[in-house]
Amino acid sequence: MHISFLEIKNFRGIDIKIENINNIVTIIGQNDSGKSNICAAILKVLDYNKRRIPFQESDSTMDNKQDIIINIKLVVDDLDNEQLAILHEVIHENNGEKYVYVKLVSKYNGDVLIYEDELLIGDLDKDYKEYNITKQNPIDKVLSVIYINPTYDTKSETKHFFEYKEAKHVENNTKLSKEFEDSIKMLTDTVKNEEALAEILKDINDLGRFEKMFDGMSFELVPNVHVDNIYKSLEISTLDSNGNMVNNIGDGKNKIFSMLLKEKTYNDDRKKIIIVEEPENHLYVLLQKYYIDSILSFNPSQMIVTTHSPHVVDFEKTNQILKIQRFYDEKVEEFRRKIFTYNVDNDEFKKYGYLINVEISEMMYYDKVILIEGVSEKYFYSLLLSCDQKFRDYIFDNKVGIFSVNGIAFEKTKELLESLGIEVYIKTDNDVFKKTTGKYYYAGITRSIKYLCDSSKNELKELLNLESLDGKYFECNDKEERIENIENHMDEICKLFLSNNILFSNHHDGFEKDFLDYINYNNQDYNDIMNNLKNAKLINLHEFIAEKEIDISIDKNNSNSILLGFIKND
Repeated sequence: MHISFLEIKNFRGIDIKIENINNIVTIIGQNDSGKSNICAAILKVLDYNKRRIPFQESDSTMDNKQDIIINIKLVVDDLDNEQLAILHEVIHENNGEKYVYVKLVSKYNGDVLIYEDELLIGDLDKDYKEYNITKQNPIDKVLSVIYINPTYDTKSETKHFFEYKEAKHVENNTKLSKEFEDSIKMLTDTVKNEEALAEILKDINDLGRFEKMFDGMSFELVPNVHVDNIYKSLEISTLDSNGNMVNNIGDGKNKIFSMLLKEKTYNDDRKKIIIVEEPENHLYVLLQKYYIDSILSFNPSQMIVTTHSPHVVDFEKTNQILKIQRFYDEKVEEFRRKIFTYNVDNDEFKKYGYLINVEISEMMYYDKVILIEGVSEKYFYSLLLSCDQKFRDYIFDNKVGIFSVNGIAFEKTKELLESLGIEVYIKTDNDVFKKTTGKYYYAGITRSIKYLCDSSKNELKELLNLESLDGKYFECNDKEERIENIENHMDEICKLFLSNNILFSNHHDGFEKDFLDYINYNNQDYNDIMNNLKNAKLINLHEFIAEKEIDISIDKNNSNSILLGFIKND
């Protein structure tokens, strides 16, 4: 049982429609994008305790008092016969898929100055029933929505846990043993007869001039532990691995334990949708990843996570990424939201491993991403960030991220980022490689062709007078021979690639020449320096810049460098 469709209208600035929602969903977005309000909307409809609380005027967008509508489609193909029987009056089926719509419509009543809710369950186009929001409906009997707050309150969760257990024991007629009841009575008698407490007992019965007012009453000391309130008196203590009492286990472990207690207060015979907000709070980096794994061990029907941390996003498990973007719509002069969706191919991302997945996760939080190939380029841009304030301001103001993917995952990463509304630039070398056949081919050009739009591909064919862009047209017999038709049009090729956000050099000497051209290096030892940089790229690049005290700040001489190609188009 999971949410497959969500529509929200006029709720706290949110007007969105999300279709085809998957089972394990990660919602990302900058602050104030609306992630928490989407969670609140789901809870308002599907959580009985939240639903009973009426909307306030402030819940409408800009306090406009217009209708608030939240519409949710639940796919219920995984219910057992007993659960299907409970929902039989509201379930519908289409193309073999069983589903239920739950729609909350709230209208503002100006006479009493409150919103009044109407809950409709079924399918509004076919058949539906109206339910009282203050009473449990059939959905509540088969579904638990577990909300895990970004903060935690272990004391509150502990209290709730024991209340739940007490209620279950009453329901199941689980009684305390006679031996336990006798031990409670013995404790009461022991307290009454304890000599160390006799002074306290004497003191509270010394009523002085007030004695007549109590009409002969007296007082006793009794422990606040009775059979009737035993659950309220229970506390949970923490022991270390040696069995010793631990006074404080820290925020991270308290957060996890609080979450664990919360999950245990929901019936296992119901389907579970778990909503987790900002799980990274109070957790150091490695625990963030394992926290999500731990929640998945509860086997929820669906899990929805909102996060600001790339370490929470696990591409091997997450089925879907939803990115919410808040923007100002000048036509209506108000802020609105866009939703971008990416469905994750988990098997594809398993090939890249955890470290590259974390980097890709971080990319999703930027508006523009520059993908580069190697560590030398990464070092260059990192150094430029540290020494050039204007470049640093540009990166921050435009929310630009620069990432090295070590020459792999360009295509999949570009696909993911662009589906989330992120502008992607690729910096790749114009390299020529030898194939196993003995021929040489223009690897950089053939690598970049796949990133061209269709019109640019046609333009490239016309430029080179080719019937197609088949790889055979970019092969030559000798590395030094090259293809004259390509070499003569290299500047036009680079310009065409740049129009498609591909930063491509008009030479074949890689980043090292781009860098030397950037710093306008033309000394007599140019060739020696070039070869040295190519040998041990990162180490020699660092030593070269440090020893010669190279200033790599941006100026009028290097502002047109291909290394800065992602700036000049802004």
